[in-house]
Amino acid sequence: MKKLFPVLALVLIAVLAWYFSTAPGTDGAASTSSPSQPAPKEVSGQSGNDRGPSSSPLGGAVTTLEEEDDEDLEDVDIRPATEIYTSAEDALKAVKAGANTYDDIVLEQFTMLDPKCSWCPAFYESVRELTFSPSSTPDQRSFYSELLAISGRVENVSALVDAIKNAPNQSERDIYSEALELTIGGDEVVKYLNESMATQDPQLKESLVAAMTNQGSRLAAELLYKQTMEAGDADGYYSLGIGLGEFVPEDEALPLLQQYALQRDQYSHLPMKALLNGGLPGLRIVFDILESSSDQEADKRLLRDAVDHVGYDEETEAYLKQMVQSAKNPVAVAFAKQVLEDFQGDLDEEVLDEGEEEPED
Repeated sequence: MKKLFPVLALVLIAVLAWYFSTAPGTDGAASTSSPSQPAPKEVSGQSGNDRGPSSSPLGGAVTTLEEEDDEDLEDVDIRPATEIYTSAEDALKAVKAGANTYDDIVLEQFTMLDPKCSWCPAFYESVRELTFSPSSTPDQRSFYSELLAISGRVENVSALVDAIKNAPNQSERDIYSEALELTIGGDEVVKYLNESMATQDPQLKESLVAAMTNQGSRLAAELLYKQTMEAGDADGYYSLGIGLGEFVPEDEALPLLQQYALQRDQYSHLPMKALLNGGLPGLRIVFDILESSSDQEADKRLLRDAVDHVGYDEETEAYLKQMVQSAKNPVAVAFAKQVLEDFQGDLDEEVLDEGEEEPED
């Protein structure tokens, strides 16, 4: 019994130490923040999937991952940069930080800024310097180049075109070319792109056509069609995934595209595809064109590779079903059926994909 006493004493001491170290309100290693010491606020932009749920021995509410994700979304500021920053210095600081992680949110903030922005000229001058600086990494150079392309300003797009022409190596040339393809802007940008297409440089020409394809305006549709006609190429860059056949028109461009399609020449399949890219309004025009035709072989040529250009939604599906029942042109009926079959095939694939079990880790 005497031999056991020291052991029992040690056990009792250990139990008491454990109790006091875990009791609420103590300063032991196992204690957590008290009500007077709130937990630190989460850092903005941190992914909710990187954090586990927090808990408190004091009975506090447990924060779920979904709640943390919602908090992160609230921290994302996608307002135009002109509403966020008040100087070129502040804007440039944000852009430099965004370039290090290729932050898409920053790019969205700087898309097509207000032309009346007072600090923008100085800001874009600095961005151009960073874009072409030897100290910029390829990823940073790509980020800055894209920011110039989406600025909607002719001087920035022009800087990219000049950079492609004068690039010291193919790697940099590719960076500027890929950025130029993302160009967006108004009519002044569209006119500049069109004027630059006189180049004999194939890579630059393709990037300019891709940039024009992005625009969607009536003027862009008109100039793309003229470029195709002048080149005498019935493919119109379609095989490269650019050009009038991949053009997504704004409503104002639809009547002009209809006019081009009604010419029923070797180029007319391109405006037909563009009309279909325009959603249900364009689809209705396509069926009007088909219903007014008596040349079924010409109609089939107009619809070459056109099925994939019809986007699915319930209204479009309903309209196509209506055309299957009411259209007089057999080619129109066959086209409607083919698109509906394609829709069903896509839906079946989605169901199969959703039914597949996720692989075990």
